[in-house]
Amino acid sequence: MRSRFAVLAIAALVLAFAIPAAAQDFRGRINGTVTDNSGALLPGVTVTATSPALIQPMTAVTGEDGTYRLIALPAGTYVLTYELQGFQTLKREGIRVVINTTLSVDAQLNVATLQETVTVTGESPVVDTSTTTVGTNFTNELLTEIPNARDIWAAMAQAPGFQVTGYDVGGSHTGTQTGYITYGVSQQNTTRIEGVNTTEGVSANAGYFDFGSFEEFQLGGAGNDAAQDVPGASLNITVKSGGDRFQGTFYGDFENDDTISDNVPDAFATPNTKDDNGFFTKAAGGLQRGNPITKQYDINFNLGGPLWKGKAWWFYSYRLNDQYKTIIGLPDLARSKLTNAYTIKGTFQLPKNNQLIGYMNKREKLQDKRDLGPTTPLSASLYQSSRNYPWKAQWTSVVSDKLFIDVLAGNWYNFFPLRPQTEFGNFPVDQFVPGRIEQTTSQYFDGGANDFYQDQKRYKPQWYGTVSYFKSGWHGSHDFKIGYEGRRERQMLGRDQPFDIFYRDRGTAVEFVDLYNTPVVPINQVNAHGVFLQDGWKYNNRLTLNLGLRVDYYKDGWPEQSQTPNGLPQLSGSLDPLPAAEQTRIRNFYAPRTVEGQTIAETTTVGPRVGFAYDVRGNGKSVIKGFYGRFYFNSADTVANNENPVGQATLRYRFNDRNGNRLLDGPNELGAFNATLGGAGFVTVDPNLDRPYGDEISTHYEQELREGLSARVSFVYKNLRNEWAEVDLIRDAAQTVPVTRLDPGPEGIIGDGNDQNITLKDIPAGTGTQRVFTNPDDPRYDSNYQTVEFAVNRRFRNGWMLLTSFEYSWLDQFHNQTSTTSVLSAAGNDKTGTAGANGYPWNDNFGLFGRETSTIWNYKLIGRYTLPWEIGTSGSYKLQSGRNWGRAVSFSLPNLGNQTVRVEPVDANRAPNVHIVDLRFDKSIRLPGKAGRLVGMVDVFNLFNLGTPIVFRTLTQTAPAGQPFGNFQEVLALLDPRIVRFGIRYEF
Repeated sequence: MRSRFAVLAIAALVLAFAIPAAAQDFRGRINGTVTDNSGALLPGVTVTATSPALIQPMTAVTGEDGTYRLIALPAGTYVLTYELQGFQTLKREGIRVVINTTLSVDAQLNVATLQETVTVTGESPVVDTSTTTVGTNFTNELLTEIPNARDIWAAMAQAPGFQVTGYDVGGSHTGTQTGYITYGVSQQNTTRIEGVNTTEGVSANAGYFDFGSFEEFQLGGAGNDAAQDVPGASLNITVKSGGDRFQGTFYGDFENDDTISDNVPDAFATPNTKDDNGFFTKAAGGLQRGNPITKQYDINFNLGGPLWKGKAWWFYSYRLNDQYKTIIGLPDLARSKLTNAYTIKGTFQLPKNNQLIGYMNKREKLQDKRDLGPTTPLSASLYQSSRNYPWKAQWTSVVSDKLFIDVLAGNWYNFFPLRPQTEFGNFPVDQFVPGRIEQTTSQYFDGGANDFYQDQKRYKPQWYGTVSYFKSGWHGSHDFKIGYEGRRERQMLGRDQPFDIFYRDRGTAVEFVDLYNTPVVPINQVNAHGVFLQDGWKYNNRLTLNLGLRVDYYKDGWPEQSQTPNGLPQLSGSLDPLPAAEQTRIRNFYAPRTVEGQTIAETTTVGPRVGFAYDVRGNGKSVIKGFYGRFYFNSADTVANNENPVGQATLRYRFNDRNGNRLLDGPNELGAFNATLGGAGFVTVDPNLDRPYGDEISTHYEQELREGLSARVSFVYKNLRNEWAEVDLIRDAAQTVPVTRLDPGPEGIIGDGNDQNITLKDIPAGTGTQRVFTNPDDPRYDSNYQTVEFAVNRRFRNGWMLLTSFEYSWLDQFHNQTSTTSVLSAAGNDKTGTAGANGYPWNDNFGLFGRETSTIWNYKLIGRYTLPWEIGTSGSYKLQSGRNWGRAVSFSLPNLGNQTVRVEPVDANRAPNVHIVDLRFDKSIRLPGKAGRLVGMVDVFNLFNLGTPIVFRTLTQTAPAGQPFGNFQEVLALLDPRIVRFGIRYEF
């Protein structure tokens, strides 16, 4: 409680100063020193910043030490004017300010002999010699002039420090979030748009973005200061504001069957024919075209301008991105329709350098056959029609060139249903049956249900605030920032299961039957408060120390709520001949319940951040940076959801098919109890639960090679410690019974010489269960990530730009067992992977190889060059390593049940490396008068039409009778084929 009061006391201190603001800087700043031509410091110089991004000019006056500060500058291109009586006026044009970056812009004034102004153009600094943050800012040129899919994941794929876990070709991943790794870490990310936290859960991005509304998009991967709470990446997006003149943009593009090639390799044209790497297809008639887009178009337009020149601006944007795509081996088309019905922003200039800013956005997604594919037929696919709404009201005040105040209140609503196809007429209700899955292949039954449906709602009201204050004279100068952020995250996770039952088959027999306590709508919430203090201490002209401290308080729990399960008609009467213990278990499982509100965990954490930036030559063109920081996990709903008695849960029993119909007809067909799954009171949260954390140690050297061109070399070490997970304490200790099982080898042929016996561990029959959400004290669950990176950046100037990087990462961690591998779902994926994740390996069968090291690497190159007659050329080259993976086998144990076990080390194999070359050719036409500019574009994605396998099975299945081999390395998806996209952009 004392820790909690300490946090609240600091927060109260911040509010007492009337100062809250954003948890990340959505503005940049310019600092500098003004001297005369002899080098003497000049106090009293008026420095004025003007830009289309500013409603009114911003001014500062140099102090006794000749320094000035222009704080809280919106992203944009600026002109700086330096004026002092008796000296020539100096103008510096083309200064490019990007968010969350500090530029050093010095000036030298000459004594005036005539009344004249000297103008200097194009000398915009590219090296930040003050801060430790390392990331990529996607400015207008990178957002609009480089061929990509016009979403943030496609942008990440082009950015240094980031490796995406999915390959997009011309928008082929529209409507599908792509995971990503940031210097080894693939979890605990934060996304903010206009300062509003829209992170879904602990890492994801909910909703799909109005790309054309972006002013700038920043990816922060390393060296994040105390304003960042979690150890993963920070994604910060700013939206256009309009301007003092009426302006707008229309963008449209189109691609269809006629613009898409066929890239199926010859080996896959015939079933059961392996290529040189062992890949093949079982699709009848072979693969025809892979997974190409059948039709896609993107319409995006925006308008903005003054409500009152110099006083108020408005901005509106709309986007529709609609795609139809062929699914490998299936006749159905999958649709992803993404709509941003509105993006609205208003900026209002108040007296005395105050502003009010309002922002609203509506994002919708329709994916009518989600997850449809070779292992998921139409009946088991999911119907998604989701929407979410971020909004904010913000007040900023530039009190002086030393003091800036920012206050933000916002909210984010997210509605995310995944429903049965029968509810929308896509599958006949009278043919819909209880779902079942073949455990050896992960194949859902055609005509049956999926085993995951939801109607999720999230609400995240939030408040942010910072005050920035500059103080000189304390052994240099200090740029202080103190901030507070608070939010309440509430999740209402509605869960139901058609027929309230699900079957798990092994071959021709049902091995397990799952009983569900649905429908349920558990409510979980967390109240989070954070206070941070950051000091940019400029010790001298070369050395800046960045010292920060962050304190976070989390309160996890749930409000009062109730639940009434449906139960099963076939179990509604007598439960004879089940043992008394099982009768009690089932009756309790289906009993209605009401639970009181409860706090399940309270934690307070303190995270230090220490860094330095040293200007090697003192000219702002070369810098050495070093950083250490500790970042703690955000819990969202993950903690409370484990113990909340109102929640979806499953009782799993072995199945005795006494009637031969493979359906549960009564209690006499329930065999031995196997396990409980899900929460609903079956899991206890450790009362001594600690919050996991990640440490970062990084160092960087950056050099301006020539005007506008810089190069950087970096080493980044990150780790994750004290992670939390579910552990079954009783079964963990009882897993002592050795069981031998036969691995049929890669071909799945018993007796072909590739067989081997695998010794696994089972538990004694009748072993109980005690599931606890805790911090496992096990070094296998520690993670270490090391990355070496090289990057070169040339901002757009004189008609060309360039961004290129290479990085190599070592991932030392526990790797999961999965049934398929790719960048989408890798056996080398870390413990937070969404596919086949087993969590903490308390089950020794999942940890046969302990903690292992896998590697990933990538090279990226993007660039643009403008030819005469306003002809533009640009391109992108991405070379990404495949993930390491090891072969897995599905075994059945008498008491633990189905076990997917990796039987090879994680580095035994590597998925194919993927090369993608994209090109653009465009032509601009200036229309007469002030009618604007028209740009025609032709984009070519996957220029060389490579058909690399990117999703394939790594799970060995015993080959069916008469088949030459099982389905190990069966291809489930290829890299999407070459696409030619035609587009047009009109700007005025």
